[in-house]
Amino acid sequence: MRLWSIAIGYVFGCLLSAVFICRFALHEDPTKVGSGNPGTANVGAVFGKKWGILTCIGDLLKTLICLLIVHYLFSDNIALLYAGLGLELGHCFPFWNHFDGGKGVTVAVIVAALYDTPAAAVTLLVCLILLILLQNLTIPPIIFIILFSLYELFKVKEAGIVLLIMTLVMTFKFRYDLRDFFTGNGKKVDVLYSIKKKLGLLHDSQQHHF
Repeated sequence: MRLWSIAIGYVFGCLLSAVFICRFALHEDPTKVGSGNPGTANVGAVFGKKWGILTCIGDLLKTLICLLIVHYLFSDNIALLYAGLGLELGHCFPFWNHFDGGKGVTVAVIVAALYDTPAAAVTLLVCLILLILLQNLTIPPIIFIILFSLYELFKVKEAGIVLLIMTLVMTFKFRYDLRDFFTGNGKKVDVLYSIKKKLGLLHDSQQHHF
């Protein structure tokens, strides 16, 4: 059950929405623009919010479909986490794209939300607060998966271990972003920018900066 769940997850994880959307709709290669990462954040930053949202939806759908299949095949709830691990590995290290994939944030969030909704909601709230305060897209998702993993570890050891492996995978993919953050070179993203702009709370210099 565990190996099959990982295998099914990996196959679905290898379906990179960013690559398919960019190559077939935009005739671009997401690995050669912006940060070079074939994920939601890079697609949104380079090609616009619309394409970033579509990429996120694609990753969400592949994750949901995979987890539904695994849930149908194996009734054990822990199978969802093994499928999530496979999804994370496939998304971050797809065999057909030279093992160069995204960072797996959307995958991790959906897996967590379906496995333990209340715990995921609380940790996501912490993530959102950090996102607003730090104006950074690297630290919040890392903190989210760490907190969620540690919480589940105290409940069910096996579940916590699987989630901690997912945490290591995500942290590895964020390694350069973490380096930039701690050296003061991390890119700032004000998620409340649109709201502030509508309320007239931004100065001209701030509007130009963002």
